[in-house]
Amino acid sequence: MATNASTAEYQRETSPLLPSYPSEATLSDGTNNGHECVPLHDELTISRLALIKQEASWLLGSSIPLSMSYFCQTSFNFISMLTAGRLGVNELAAASLGVMLANVIVCMPGTGLASALESFCSAAYTASSDKTRVGFHAQRGLAAVTFQLVPTVILFYFIDNILLLLGQTPDVSELCGRFLRIWVIGSWPLLAFECLKRFVQAQGIMQASTWVTAAVAPLHIFNSYMLVWSPRIGLGFAGAPLAMAISNWMLFIGISGYIAFSRARHAWGSLSFDCINGMSEYYRLAIPSAAMMALSWAAFETITIGAAVFGSVALAAQACIFSTMALTYQTPAAIGSAAAARIGNALGEGKQRRARYTSYVAISMGYIVGMAISLLLFIYRESWGYIFSDDADVIAMCAELMPYFAAIQTYDGMNGLVAGIMRALGRQSMGAAFAFPSFWIIALPIAFYLGMGPPALKSVGLFIGLACGVILYSLAQQFFIVFCVDWRHEVKVCLNRLVVSTRPKQMTTCISTAHPSSSSSLESYSSVV
Repeated sequence: MATNASTAEYQRETSPLLPSYPSEATLSDGTNNGHECVPLHDELTISRLALIKQEASWLLGSSIPLSMSYFCQTSFNFISMLTAGRLGVNELAAASLGVMLANVIVCMPGTGLASALESFCSAAYTASSDKTRVGFHAQRGLAAVTFQLVPTVILFYFIDNILLLLGQTPDVSELCGRFLRIWVIGSWPLLAFECLKRFVQAQGIMQASTWVTAAVAPLHIFNSYMLVWSPRIGLGFAGAPLAMAISNWMLFIGISGYIAFSRARHAWGSLSFDCINGMSEYYRLAIPSAAMMALSWAAFETITIGAAVFGSVALAAQACIFSTMALTYQTPAAIGSAAAARIGNALGEGKQRRARYTSYVAISMGYIVGMAISLLLFIYRESWGYIFSDDADVIAMCAELMPYFAAIQTYDGMNGLVAGIMRALGRQSMGAAFAFPSFWIIALPIAFYLGMGPPALKSVGLFIGLACGVILYSLAQQFFIVFCVDWRHEVKVCLNRLVVSTRPKQMTTCISTAHPSSSSSLESYSSVV
């Protein structure tokens, strides 16, 4: 570690990563900010094992509250599915279809657009002496998800007629349309919560979303019961989406209140329409981010639509499996979000070595968590369906599909984890390039051939084809991160991106002063903008 080569490799790692007071962190050499930091000598000579231990400890401590937050938030759909599903098979099928369409039309593109903040906010937090640059990017994210909602929400008011044209049964179409027209009331606050959640995570505040979702979760359970089943105020099926809309508004109010009364407010700045200027730079990463999510997410929902061809029982069973998948996905995805914030902070400070090892540790943690979950699902495959339904046919089909799901669950979770790393690197376009052939050229053709073609495996065939895409997509992204990423180059790309996406002269000055070695690359990049 003390060799000249090693010293040269680590010469950029000269500032503390997330010091004692992160809101005042700068890209200085750590000698003039007044905070305790890792000495330069230790940073240069720290052993590989010590670095792995540091990152594993940080990721573990950050992922636990994040996974709790993700689990609570996902449980809102899960609980609503349970309350509606107990009303009957048609209600369960309609709720499943409604949640699927809400995900595809609103949540999938909206969350994808919000996820681009992981490429901007974390790096801006450490690379700029003006911390309000983080809020500047967050406001761009809010503008992007708001613009996206306008045309998609209108579609919901005609969705039941569209479902009838696509061959769905009248009962399920009518119930699904009613579900979505109520659910849409809470669509904007849900996407705004996603933006604000990433805003605070970029500042190393991982527990904020946990506190908010933990506070809302019991209220959602209570509202779901009262609005669906209460003899006095219960609305029946319509109560399930209404409870979800109310919970989404509570999430937004909760995270806004946290920001207003915590140190996170110092990074917000003033609310200004200036963020709309230059939105093209945000969309340059936001659109591939949404595409990366859409290509994989839409493939799953296409499988759900395919399952509907085999009847209400097949659709209900598929809904049970995919609801379980959404729950088990959250812990690896939380590790990925924590890793994205950590890697973004490290790249913003020029610590390419720490960023690299953070990604390796995160991937290792994902495999450990994924294999443990897969084992549990396989062990309880026969009884898992009872959680969702009392129908014997639905339970039997869940048991039939569960081994296939258990086999791919680890790789599905890894997709959520490595997606966070790709976003931190700003490599969403590469993720989308991997997703398209994995799901739309390989997985779906195989799925529909096995399910509806000569093999006639029905839902099992659909799942086998989906498994091919999930595994291929996961391994392709991991191979790229481990063997193809030049982490030293990623530091330069990260700083260049911040120069272009904010006020060029101001950002170039603050970054170049903190990182003289980066000034030439930044100046050359700015000259072509």
